[in-house]
Amino acid sequence: MDKIQLLLVEDDPVWMNGIIDYLEEEEDLTVQQKAFTKEEALKIDYSNVDVALLDITLSKDGDLSGLEVAKHLKESGVDKIIMLTSWEDPDIILEAFDNGAMNFISKSSYEELPGVIREAYENKVNIRSDIFNVVMKELKLERKTRVLTPIENEVYRLKKQGLTNNQMADKLVKSVTTIKKQLQIIRKKLNESVL
Repeated sequence: MDKIQLLLVEDDPVWMNGIIDYLEEEEDLTVQQKAFTKEEALKIDYSNVDVALLDITLSKDGDLSGLEVAKHLKESGVDKIIMLTSWEDPDIILEAFDNGAMNFISKSSYEELPGVIREAYENKVNIRSDIFNVVMKELKLERKTRVLTPIENEVYRLKKQGLTNNQMADKLVKSVTTIKKQLQIIRKKLNESVL
């Protein structure tokens, strides 16, 4: 039986070894390549990689360089990328998908990895419901706000984040009066009475 060849990119040696031991208990999975840093990951020969597992944070200072690795892998022809991480921030989840990830698994759900890897290998995706909800919410918002200009879209998103008119004016370097006018236009376009 041919084994699914895996690339594992993880900066924590304990997690790295634990995941390798766990995955290699499966008859059809083998960790072919591994990297601890973004720099190591970018130098790997991906020609034998079937599925890549990437941590988002690849340094002690908490940078999100795993997202850069995902983008590089996608551009290099690796299209089966699973983010394995502790991050659950909606913006980071969406950026991971934007950069080429086909699935997103929390480290606390690592037991699901063998099944998720097999699904990815077969071009199937079964996204967890909490991740699916984040993606669907963003998709609905994106479709809803298509009628807005780029600046109206930015004002809308800032308002949804809870910024006051004064805070938005400061952030966008506009007058409060301009922000109020833009909010009126946005309300009309989206038929939203409360913004």
